Amino acid sequence: MKKIVLFTFILSIMTSGSWAELDCPADSSYHIDMRTMLPDGSPNPTYGQEIATGLCACMGFVDGVQINGSEVTFTIRIVDNEPIRGVELDIYHDFADLTYTSVTKGEKLENVTDEDGNPRTMTLLGNWLEDHAKVLGYSTSRARTEGNGEEGDLMHVTYTLTEGSTLPDAVTFYFGLANLPGTSMDPELLNVVCSFPTEEDPVSVNTAVVSADAESMIPEKFALLQNYPNPFNPSTQISFDVPNGAQNVVLSIYNLLGQNMNTLVNDALSPGRYTIEWAGNDMMNNEVASGIYFYELRSESFIARKKMLLIR
Repeated sequence: MKKIVLFTFILSIMTSGSWAELDCPADSSYHIDMRTMLPDGSPNPTYGQEIATGLCACMGFVDGVQINGSEVTFTIRIVDNEPIRGVELDIYHDFADLTYTSVTKGEKLENVTDEDGNPRTMTLLGNWLEDHAKVLGYSTSRARTEGNGEEGDLMHVTYTLTEGSTLPDAVTFYFGLANLPGTSMDPELLNVVCSFPTEEDPVSVNTAVVSADAESMIPEKFALLQNYPNPFNPSTQISFDVPNGAQNVVLSIYNLLGQNMNTLVNDALSPGRYTIEWAGNDMMNNEVASGIYFYELRSESFIARKKMLLIR
């Protein structure tokens, strides 16, 4: 079984979007110290106590959305008074007909460096867990945000509106969990978040369209993204971009012997981003065995292949 979602790009009426500036002075943040040991291996004398953990970081939502077909994107903003080395969010909302689809980095997470100023990359992952979206941003190269105390986009979270549903005038959000590890403390694992929408004090986001510029959002070239989740069981999602002028597009699954296990797409596609769900089955809809598989995107002018792991 496969499920195909096209992120169609349509031109919507433009209205002015805005957000209340985040009030986030460069004051100390305070959190419970959960370190049982200090970096030198000695017992932590402040374990379980509230201590200063760094300079405050604050988060909020843009009051408005981007609408692309059935996809609705909300933007989370941040003020980072010191460099941030990652992010962990549990994002809840009150409208059941919006289902989490994807998350992309905002300018704050795109423009990251190490402590010496060398450009680095931060990985951003998201998943839907029964009643909320779980988002995790991390780096294996000690990447960090600039930490300049200025407000900017942290991430863009996209949901799919259930077919036949109408988007309400506002959607209420809050974070059940909000972790922003800073850089001023050793071992640099303590949370510096000071303010964010909570269950007791949520935020209502106006769903007036901020922007939906069709031309700027059409992919300029082919791209094959890493499947998610990976490893997976029982299914995974494969996303890819199709530009203007594309010919026939084929997405196939191969085993380690190079045998074609399934062909998920074989069609002339309109430009846009597509997401395909593969349920670990072959062309006869039989379950395939655990192991490494390759998925390949091919057109007349493009070919790319990536690896994934199925665990039964």
